[in-house]
Amino acid sequence: MFTAALMAGAMMLSASGQAPVSLGQALDDPATVIDDVEVTAHPLRSQVTSFLDEISLPEVSLKVARWQDQVCVGVVNIRGQSAQLIADRVSQVAVNLGLNAGEPGCRPNIMIFGVPDGAAFAAGMVELRPRVFNPGGQGMVRTQRSLERFKTTDAAIRWWHVAEPVDGRSGRRASRLPGEDAPQVSGRASRLTTEIRNDLAFAVIILDLSKLEGLNLRQISDFTAMVAFSQIDLDADFAGYDSILSLMENSTVAGLTEWDQAYLQALYTARLSQLHKGQQQGEIARLMAQRRREQSEAEAASAPD
Repeated sequence: MFTAALMAGAMMLSASGQAPVSLGQALDDPATVIDDVEVTAHPLRSQVTSFLDEISLPEVSLKVARWQDQVCVGVVNIRGQSAQLIADRVSQVAVNLGLNAGEPGCRPNIMIFGVPDGAAFAAGMVELRPRVFNPGGQGMVRTQRSLERFKTTDAAIRWWHVAEPVDGRSGRRASRLPGEDAPQVSGRASRLTTEIRNDLAFAVIILDLSKLEGLNLRQISDFTAMVAFSQIDLDADFAGYDSILSLMENSTVAGLTEWDQAYLQALYTARLSQLHKGQQQGEIARLMAQRRREQSEAEAASAPD
């Protein structure tokens, strides 16, 4: 329901005389490789917790959400091979996380748009399909301020997710949309846990191509994958983290880092049955710190004497 309405609106905007954009050869150049640098770090768990606090959505009432099963990546208004490379890379990250990536022709629930003016395109989409961006169901609503930031930010890449509470037993949506009857929920809850989970329903990612000069396709694709598979605050300060999210301030980041992979793997393996968002983030932090320690130990073991 959501993706069909959104795609219809997006097609109307894309068809308004705007030709598909070629990313150009410069974006296909290999990523820059830099020498290792030595840094003085804070304790790992403290770093991880700080990172999760920074990137978390500002709406404290919304629990952690992730894709549950199949994703389908659609790339719109970017020419041929460049579009395919972006779709393939984002799909590969999905597979690495244990998700199923849809075959060509599937209905996209991750939609990536290449446009010359990201703010104008985002505003147009929201105006055409306001209910798609904020459906109104309990556990699905983000603030109007967040939606305004999505429309007006000058970021080179902007993103928006809609997640929905789902009954873990039946797989049915557990939130009532305006005009609908209350859903029948079979999942049981205790004082500590619940069987209601939050599933990502769709993601919109807008690439403002006028602001991506000097970056290559791998960098753009990996940044896109990072924000496609996790609800990340658009206003977060990514500086200081060894993450693809710092790309706009540090163009030497070649792609998804070990830090990013540790985070995504923790997000997609964590048991997120906790009642409160903070408890869910604590479980992700524990798993992420554990994975980072294992990565460091593996690197140390493989280093030449």
